[in-house]
Amino acid sequence: MRARRVIVGLDAAAPMTRAAIETAARLAGRMEAELVGLFVENVELIHLAALPFTREVGFPSAASREIDVERMERHLRSLAAQARRMLETAAANPPLRWSFRVTRGALPSELIAALAEADLVLACAGAPGRAPAPPAIRVVSARDPGEFRAALADRRGGIVILTGAADRAVDAALDELVRPPAGKDGR
Repeated sequence: MRARRVIVGLDAAAPMTRAAIETAARLAGRMEAELVGLFVENVELIHLAALPFTREVGFPSAASREIDVERMERHLRSLAAQARRMLETAAANPPLRWSFRVTRGALPSELIAALAEADLVLACAGAPGRAPAPPAIRVVSARDPGEFRAALADRRGGIVILTGAADRAVDAALDELVRPPAGKDGR
């Protein structure tokens, strides 16, 4: 039997990182799978930081300052370290096998590529502001990468799960996550 993995995609823009990590940890626990955090350094941010005219304006100071590649990379490393700590905490109770890695690229492409080594890949959809409680969960098939990209860009937000597996354990874990157990919704 091959080792199962549940990968949670993380990046600098994810508004619901904690919710995505906790959802991935629950699924990994139900499937007795390894939980993998995949932090994607957005290559477009790094390219933007390399432009000589790029500046940022601080809030609330309104102070303007240059952005450079070294500072951007330092910031992304700091965000990756925060995400790693959140993943470690989520994997501690109940104890799960877990790992964490950092790649550089575009989040949708990196997550689609990661499905080759996992049963499920989770990511946050692009909602501004706070996460809904509980966050909406959308399951997308790996047969349609365009649907996955559209779900990640959905401004309503939530958690998107990409699955390529046709496996009873995966289906059961997703059913339990997406559909509330009988009696919890008043029926």
